[in-house]
Amino acid sequence: MDDLSIETRDGLPQEWKFLLEKHPRDSWKSNTQLGEHTKFWLSIHRHFRIMGALLTSQSNAYREGQIDSDTFRTNMAPRLQQFLQTLDHHHRIEDGVFFPKFMAAEKRLIKGIELLEEDHHTIDAEVHHMISVANALLQTEPADSEGLKRNGESFAISSDRIVKLLDRHLDDEEEIVVPLMIDRGEVELMSE
Repeated sequence: MDDLSIETRDGLPQEWKFLLEKHPRDSWKSNTQLGEHTKFWLSIHRHFRIMGALLTSQSNAYREGQIDSDTFRTNMAPRLQQFLQTLDHHHRIEDGVFFPKFMAAEKRLIKGIELLEEDHHTIDAEVHHMISVANALLQTEPADSEGLKRNGESFAISSDRIVKLLDRHLDDEEEIVVPLMIDRGEVELMSE
C-alpha cells in the first residue's frame, strides 16, 4: 500500500493487523476482555457516526428541497457545533494521552498510530473549512436565494467530505486500538 493518506486508503496495511487477526471485529462484543473504557470509547465513535449520518441526511434534504433554508440552518448550527467540539476534544485526548501509551505498549504499531495522528490533522483542517462554509451559510441573508443555494451546496460538499474521512479514520483506529486493548488488558495498558 503506497499511499496511506486518509483521502485515498481503503484500510490498513496487513502488518498492522496482527492483533486484529487475533481479535477480529466480530468477536469484540462477546469478548470478556473488552473493558468499560473501551466500550465507552466505542460508544463515542458510534455517536460520531450517528452525527455524521445526520449531517449527511440534513444536507441532502436541503439540497433536494425537502427542507427549507431556515429549518436547515436552525437545526444544523447547534448540532454541528456539538459534533465538532466533541470531535476536537476526543482527538486531543487521544493524541495527548492515549496514543503515547499505545505506542509505548506495542512498538510494531507505532507507524499505525502515527498515521492515526496524521488523520487527526487532516480531519482538523477539514473541520476548519467546514466551520468557514457553515458560517457563510448562516450569515447569508434569507432573501438571497442564490447565496443560500451556493453556500448550502458548499456546506453539503464539506459535510460529505468530513463524514467520509471520519468513517475511514474511525474504522482504522478501531482496528488498531480495540485489539490492542483486548490483548494487553485495558487496566494494564492505561496505567502504563
